[in-house]
Amino acid sequence: MKKLSTCLFLILFGFSAHSFAEDISEYQIEGISIGDSALNFFSEDEIKINTIKEYIERTKDKKFAIAEFSFLSTFELYEVVQIGYKINDKKYIIHAIEGMITYRKNIKDCYKKQKEILKELIELFKNTKAVDTPKSKHPFDKSGKSFTKDIYFKLSSGDFVGVSCYDWSEEINYIDHLRLIIRKKEYNKWLDTL
Repeated sequence: MKKLSTCLFLILFGFSAHSFAEDISEYQIEGISIGDSALNFFSEDEIKINTIKEYIERTKDKKFAIAEFSFLSTFELYEVVQIGYKINDKKYIIHAIEGMITYRKNIKDCYKKQKEILKELIELFKNTKAVDTPKSKHPFDKSGKSFTKDIYFKLSSGDFVGVSCYDWSEEINYIDHLRLIIRKKEYNKWLDTL
């Protein structure tokens, strides 16, 4: 399997981009891929303890849950890894995975890293046009002082790969960060219900 856990996330160790299909299950964040059972990496108790209840409460469709694992010693690059799984799935099959790196009061470095990653994504997904959105206000911050900058690929399968920078205002108690995102189509649709 191809790994997404190097400094540039998507450095391909010399492989030709032509050899890569648009199958997102081929890519990994911290050794974890779409389609894997989360039980291969975490205990059921760890998954349940780290599941973010707020997301389940906010949706009408109680189909998926999100678990977040922070600063684990086993993580090589990412400070936080999130997984999305179906609530009633006893195998905890992963439908989405995100890796995050913080940029404390240093959003310019986040944008720089985002551009580097974009170059690699363009090589990987030559048949899919990147959608480079303008910097926009984050809807969570009612003050209008927090921003997000998203670049993503919506693949022919409907699956989604993207990289985003989150620039939070001083009033919001969040840390600026970069987020590498890999999601199955069904999960991405569910996110629209949040």
